[in-house]
Amino acid sequence: MLRRSGQSGSVRLVGKKWYGRYWRDVPGKEKREQPLVILGQKSLMTKPEARRKLMEIIEAEGINKPQHLEKVLKPAVTFDSIADAWESKSLPLLHDSSRAITPSRLRNHVRPFFGNMPIEDIRTGTVNDWIRSLAAKKLKPKTIHNVWKDFRAIVNWHRKQMDERKVTWYPDLPALPDEEQRWFTPEETSRIVGAATGQFKVLFHLAASTGCRAGELFGLHADDVDFKGRIIKIVRSVWNGREVPTKTRTGYREVFIDSETASVLKAHLGGRTTGLVFPSKTGSPLHDRDVVRRVLYPLCDSLKIERGGMHAFRHGRVSLMRINGAPEDLVKRQIGHSSLRTTSGYTHFSKNFQMELAEKLSWTQCAKSDSLPVAVSS
Repeated sequence: MLRRSGQSGSVRLVGKKWYGRYWRDVPGKEKREQPLVILGQKSLMTKPEARRKLMEIIEAEGINKPQHLEKVLKPAVTFDSIADAWESKSLPLLHDSSRAITPSRLRNHVRPFFGNMPIEDIRTGTVNDWIRSLAAKKLKPKTIHNVWKDFRAIVNWHRKQMDERKVTWYPDLPALPDEEQRWFTPEETSRIVGAATGQFKVLFHLAASTGCRAGELFGLHADDVDFKGRIIKIVRSVWNGREVPTKTRTGYREVFIDSETASVLKAHLGGRTTGLVFPSKTGSPLHDRDVVRRVLYPLCDSLKIERGGMHAFRHGRVSLMRINGAPEDLVKRQIGHSSLRTTSGYTHFSKNFQMELAEKLSWTQCAKSDSLPVAVSS
């Protein structure tokens, strides 16, 4: 396609005003635009002055610069094109669960809106139009947050490949519901473990004693347990019935267990030193949804305890460790978190604990027992 360079545009008088026209190339479009601009009143400028003003407009747009021509001749980079590259190069490096879930989220919620849109045309207003369209489809706030993260990660991955800075948008995301994650208190855990039978009694005992993720427990092998040092080594996880790497790099760790838990686990293995610690009836790894729906939920219902999944044991363990003053870094390392901020989200306090603590920290009681320094008036 022929492109004009070094153009000066054309100026003509219409009535009492000078008008100018020039060619403007549009990236990704075959047809050029020819905008009409008002340059000024005839009474205030001559035709040469009108020509100079038009040239100033053309130069300000950079139309005569080689970089401009290179840009417009270059095909527009669309979201679909970079998403295709991301799925082929970056997606395979992610955790199995992300590899399974993300493509469907892109297909259903991201590509239909941004697909053929040039990346350079996407602004905060565009992103907010998209978010409003997702809300109109009644998507849950958490889902909208997740697909927003997918979109942002893909665009910034592309920019990283191009040695360009990350893009910053300012999205109007819906507020996430402020609901506390279900967690099992020590008393609830005791009742659940007491009512459980077979290997599930041991599974729930170990979940509450270690705070390990369900997949990490399902992927535990007998030779991962060091009874002498009272340590279990987390070196893998299970997702969708398959053994996979741990969720994060910090997931690879050694978790210490107490003597009672070690005895319970040793009795369960009965001298066995190989194979899964908690196999299904067919010898394959357990599925979280099966354990929760077929065993844990029915136990909670029979005990008249609010339902909670395997993750409720994990939240309960973090809470117990922090309430009892375990060092923050130790809690983070034992649980396998990458930051203390994440660990804080797993910490819960019962109403009884908060009530007792408020009583214990009453300044009047502390003053009477002289357990804290008391200011003396002069």
